[in-house]
Amino acid sequence: MRIITLLLLLLFVLQLNAQKVLQIEKYGSAKTKKIYIGQEITYKLKNDEYWYRGVIEDLNVEKNWVTLGDRYVPLDSIEAFRRPIGWSKAARTSLYTFGAAWSGNALVGTLTDGNPKTNYLWSDAIVTGVSWLTGWIVPKLFKNKVTKFGGKRRLRMLDLNVLPPKPVVKA
Repeated sequence: MRIITLLLLLLFVLQLNAQKVLQIEKYGSAKTKKIYIGQEITYKLKNDEYWYRGVIEDLNVEKNWVTLGDRYVPLDSIEAFRRPIGWSKAARTSLYTFGAAWSGNALVGTLTDGNPKTNYLWSDAIVTGVSWLTGWIVPKLFKNKVTKFGGKRRLRMLDLNVLPPKPVVKA
């Protein structure tokens, strides 16, 4: 029974497709960021001022090309990647919620405490307004993180084949 299980497992392992990845490395650090086929990237080419976006369809390790939806990009011509910063949108939601909770608490306290001296004050409205304004500004200021290559950072293409590639027969 163990031999049959081992043979089936070996059969499935031999038919696995290889993973090709783009890897961002930082000099002196063991941590890397991997970008897989199917992920969307926003990139800037050398000697170009525009940012381009595309989904990685294939990585040609032999030619060192990234295949995107409508073009081939040589890996050496990519100057930088840009990716969104996730915490800024979470901060926006938290600040909006805080402002609404502050005003809601002040309004409910005014309506239910029965003390005519306590009212919804301008300071409550100011705290809510400043919180909402800050929540609107933070994602605008901290929208993207840019990773430039060269110097400390390097972009590499890796082919993580388990087996050596099959030879190409030319007819």
